[in-house]
Amino acid sequence: MSDGNRSFVRNSFLTFSRQVTNIVIGILLLVVLARILGPAGQGKYALITLLPTVLLTFLTLGINTSTIYYISRGDVKLNTVYNNNIIIGTLLSLVSMGIGAIVIYFFSEKFFNHTPHTLLYLCLLALPFMFLREYFQTVFQGLQDFKLFNTAMVVNQVGILGFVAVFVLIFRLGLPGAIMAFIAGNLINVAYMVYQLKKKHRLRFNIRGFSWEYFRKSVNYGLKAHISNFASFLNYRIVVFLIGFFMVDSAVGIYVTAMNIGERLTIFAASISNVLYPKIAAIETDEERNHLTSLVSRNIMAITLVIALIGTIVAKDLIVTLFGHQYENSASLLQITLPGVALLSVEKILSNDIAGRGKPELNMYLSIFNVLFNLVLNVVLIPRYGVTGAAFSATITYFVSFLVKVVLYKKVTNEPYHRFLLIKKSDLRLYRTVIRKLKLRY
Repeated sequence: MSDGNRSFVRNSFLTFSRQVTNIVIGILLLVVLARILGPAGQGKYALITLLPTVLLTFLTLGINTSTIYYISRGDVKLNTVYNNNIIIGTLLSLVSMGIGAIVIYFFSEKFFNHTPHTLLYLCLLALPFMFLREYFQTVFQGLQDFKLFNTAMVVNQVGILGFVAVFVLIFRLGLPGAIMAFIAGNLINVAYMVYQLKKKHRLRFNIRGFSWEYFRKSVNYGLKAHISNFASFLNYRIVVFLIGFFMVDSAVGIYVTAMNIGERLTIFAASISNVLYPKIAAIETDEERNHLTSLVSRNIMAITLVIALIGTIVAKDLIVTLFGHQYENSASLLQITLPGVALLSVEKILSNDIAGRGKPELNMYLSIFNVLFNLVLNVVLIPRYGVTGAAFSATITYFVSFLVKVVLYKKVTNEPYHRFLLIKKSDLRLYRTVIRKLKLRY
């Protein structure tokens, strides 16, 4: 195994191990909120925190993606990126807070089911920390410093969980306490990353260090990926607004619980995707890129399908054990969406490869189609079949998107389909080697 591939495997394993920790903490947070707030309260929490998340995703301008791309290629000084990201992140967060206030004032009754305006406005205070969190995390990702990248993700979840324990469990502040914990957790995460960047890389903020040249380059590249990422995000999240519009808060809580569990079953793919993007951007030969992505893609395909099968079998017992019988309907939704989630994991791998080759616009076109296709399906199915219709809409969209992305990847790389979709005997030998080394180590 070459040094580059050995480094890739090591970073992927490190990311996966930290992601497992992150998932355990995240599920614990879900369980605490679900049991204390109930389906209706959980639905309100999901809708309230979704507003700043949508604003963040809409207004990043792709600066986070271009940060990974340019740092991994060594095309820009690290302190220049640091200065630009702080200034741009702060300004965009203020703009997003203004837009959020307008949305709340004019549209809250339609999309937020009589949620108190004070909680919606309160949650907007998380935006400055969310923007800086996003921009700083991608600095670590571009540097391929996955130890700090993953630790920062864990710090965010631990911070939110810790403040939930204080505000919700101890002081019994309910939904307002959960929102305050969400804000405080993001603040702690940003403080941790700033400390690490200053300590390890001696970075110093200087407002005069803003680079217009790098800003133009980063926006030019980032906007293509940004439109794709935002469209993909809408594809996954717009259903929450639609359920809130057509149905009651408890229906949102039931659906969000299933969706969150489903997403957490794809941690292996997410871990490798985070490592793959900067790696592909840094590799210079197409042959190396094709070999690496094909190896990753076909193994993710096999692993996630097995996980989806197991998840389908244990879904009901898992949901009832963790969240209680009031969330029992989430189990059937999880079973419906898991096949699509498994295919989505493979698609993310292929998308990161395409973006790493400097062609994010291909992902953008497909993402826009997915949003429109999913929107039409949801508008048709949710009024007739409720949250079950939303689950089927998601799975159908994931399946269609997967098929199109596979064809796109084939055209970009000329790789045979079987090479990046079907597991090989050599992969099984690789598993045995890794397991043997782990046994010797532990």
